[in-house]
Amino acid sequence: MTVYRIPKGVAFVVPDGEPDPPGVVFLMRVPDGLPQVLQNSAAWIWLSAVEGEPDVADAVAHLVGRARHEVAADVEVFLADLVGRGLLEEEPSVP
Repeated sequence: MTVYRIPKGVAFVVPDGEPDPPGVVFLMRVPDGLPQVLQNSAAWIWLSAVEGEPDVADAVAHLVGRARHEVAADVEVFLADLVGRGLLEEEPSVP
């Protein structure tokens, strides 16, 4: 499984009063990036990834009450999108 981390230069805020899991996360590449808002499953995917969840698709499937195979492809596509936008970074593999 791929392990992710928050890239240097990315700030995030989970607003006070959000439920667990939070339904919104604000992200921004600082100092001059545009604010990004992740809501609901997008927020859960990002948060699960940066919290070191070894199987992000499984964690999200559990949160949404679906089987892993029903969400895995969409989760992987979104993770790749976040990496491509510089809002998430893959951890280097340790042999």
